Amino acid sequence: MTREPYLVLRDFRVWFPKRRGFLEALRRGTPDYVRAVDGVDLDIGKGEVYCLVGESGCGKTTTGKGILRLVEPHSGDVFVGAPPAVLREYEAARTAHDEAKVESIRRRWSLSYKEHVRWSTGDVLRFLAAALAATAIGTGVTAALFAGLLAARATGAAFVASALAGIAVGVVGTIPPVKVRDRVPRYMMGFALIATVLGDLGGVAFARWAAGNSPRLDAVLAAAAALDPIGILVQIAAAVSTASFAAKRAIRYWRARIGIEADKLRKLRKTLQIIFQDPYESLNPKHSVFDIVSEPLVVNRLTKAPAETQARVRQALHDAGLRPPEDFLYRYPHELSGGQRQRVSIAGALVLEPDFIVADEPVSMLDVSIRTEIVELLLDLRDAKGLTYLFITHDLSLAWVLADRIGVMYLGKIVEQGPKAQVIRNPRHPYTKALLSVVPVPDPERRRQRIILRGERPDPAHIPAGCRFHPRCPVAFEACGWTAEEVLETLREIAAAGGGSAGFLQGASRDGPLAIRVPSAGPTDAWLRRARGDAPGPQGDPGDRDLGRFHQDRPARVRGADPPRGRPGHGGVVPPVLGGSLCGPGRVTSGSSWGPCLPGRGTRSRTWARCGSGT
Repeated sequence: MTREPYLVLRDFRVWFPKRRGFLEALRRGTPDYVRAVDGVDLDIGKGEVYCLVGESGCGKTTTGKGILRLVEPHSGDVFVGAPPAVLREYEAARTAHDEAKVESIRRRWSLSYKEHVRWSTGDVLRFLAAALAATAIGTGVTAALFAGLLAARATGAAFVASALAGIAVGVVGTIPPVKVRDRVPRYMMGFALIATVLGDLGGVAFARWAAGNSPRLDAVLAAAAALDPIGILVQIAAAVSTASFAAKRAIRYWRARIGIEADKLRKLRKTLQIIFQDPYESLNPKHSVFDIVSEPLVVNRLTKAPAETQARVRQALHDAGLRPPEDFLYRYPHELSGGQRQRVSIAGALVLEPDFIVADEPVSMLDVSIRTEIVELLLDLRDAKGLTYLFITHDLSLAWVLADRIGVMYLGKIVEQGPKAQVIRNPRHPYTKALLSVVPVPDPERRRQRIILRGERPDPAHIPAGCRFHPRCPVAFEACGWTAEEVLETLREIAAAGGGSAGFLQGASRDGPLAIRVPSAGPTDAWLRRARGDAPGPQGDPGDRDLGRFHQDRPARVRGADPPRGRPGHGGVVPPVLGGSLCGPGRVTSGSSWGPCLPGRGTRSRTWARCGSGT
């Protein structure tokens, strides 16, 4: 059943900068990153249970935390509850490389969007004009009010004039067409300082003129020097602080009109919650159950009276299976069993009545009997409240029970995903096959051949070239270690020698480190079918003949790999980079990207794997 998409991730990345010494930081401007999540594309339908499985350290938990902004995403987009029409428009703009349209949609709808504003010369001139106008207004306000206060001998209240001037500077200086940046409030503090000083001098001059004295500059400066220095400092502090505050509020207002800024993010936080893995560490031992469950209500100011808060806490505990709630309200975590602690964590997530929950291995710390109760509870809550789950686990047997769809993650990427029946019964990626091969079978007479992966998982700070699974893959061959640059070079050589049939490959371009974009699907589809032996082609086609020759010129990239050769079933003429690049013939769509081990982008099948092995 096709569900309306609720959560959509596109090219989602969470990278952590590595620590560097002082001298190394001086030598190198760009830091090295640990690429914990590295380009995840994911769609979760409304009311769906999507299970994300994989080994420890593959990036599952970081993905969940990145969605909720508990860790800061490096790049990519997170759409929550975006209308389908907006998502279609976004995909069309990405395919057409319409950067302006993509930026507009991201600014409006993406939870992970960060605006990187760069000022051109025109932007700088517009800002200076607005800042000077704001300074002039602030100077006039300060001069008029300060002169009146001097005449009334109310020098102690002079900071009122400066505060009003600071507000004027902060608001006027951020009005469009000025491009707002996070540093604008700092700039406006300097202009507020200038406005205060000039305003005081203007106020003294005006007061002298009103009293019949000469407003000459030397006389004004002498009179200003006689003012109380503490009063002047108070004025400056008032002007600078109010200018910064007003500028920040004005920036928030203008951004809220065109983008998904802090106010909207705070509202979405109420609908996105997480259940942490370890109830022994996630619960504060100094807080009672009531304090733990009611804290989200207090922080988000959702209740107006203590009775209302207590009623919602009782309901959340009841929904989480802690009945009667009165027996648990004032207990502390050390007075609860492991299953009861996890139910308190679930109640803390339910109290805000969310629509989407990230369940980060919520049963891994529990006994088998309690696991069943928690799993049944989560499914009952899904049916009763229409919840959507991203269920993170390393147990494929549990995913088989829970999930509507399963995604398999390895080293920061989803390598295979699809409906649970197809992923479990017909896995396509070697990593998925290895995970399934070690799942216990409750039949002593049945023997399953286990696939034991060799070696250790690579360091996410130094991800191998080509398919990131190839150093451990039991069916790896030469092309698994190729990069997009090498494949693109081969394609261009084939295009140069292939004449008319392969000439379309001249338009191929690199689309990231592991993907290639071809201009249209028609010629690509026909040529790949013929090259793979799935369709007849003209005899003596130079492009087809030269595939094997160009493949032989490439050095092996996998240690211990077999000599270069065509794959069985493909006539011995197709290099692995082409014969193994797709999960089946004819799945390259117009303008789609494909690569040596990344065929999933642009496929239309219900299940896909980012490797051609085993297909």
